[in-house]
Amino acid sequence: MRRGARGRWAGGRRWVARALAVALLAVGPSACMPLFVPPVPTDQLRSAPAWRVAGDAALAPVVAADGAVVGLRLSLRFDEVPESAWVALQWFGPVGRERASDARWVEPADAGRAWTWDAPDDLVLEPGTWRAVLSVGDRLLRQFDVELPAD
Repeated sequence: MRRGARGRWAGGRRWVARALAVALLAVGPSACMPLFVPPVPTDQLRSAPAWRVAGDAALAPVVAADGAVVGLRLSLRFDEVPESAWVALQWFGPVGRERASDARWVEPADAGRAWTWDAPDDLVLEPGTWRAVLSVGDRLLRQFDVELPAD
């Protein structure tokens, strides 16, 4: 009989353990779930208009018929122009100092239009990495670079 008594208590303990496990499974996950999901405002899902330069923009050397590099040319398009503003372009030489600069007035109607900027004719071109930095106000739009080989 002792065996039966021990078995009954063991069964009772199992029943309590199972009931406790079921209660924890029922209550535990619900305690981790938020009770309220706030709605997402649709007006904040739209991105603000921003200056966007097309992906095909490039800085390239201008090569004369004899193969000599005679200048630099930046070709670009603006995919998006949110406002009328001055767009500045700075030319940086291999040493890292600014060598020249230029600015053009760009309006929203100019979006999609092809632009080319040629480096000034009096710019002395040296071998190395040249950079052109495009900006609006204090915002950097894009930096381009090109490697000019030594003669």
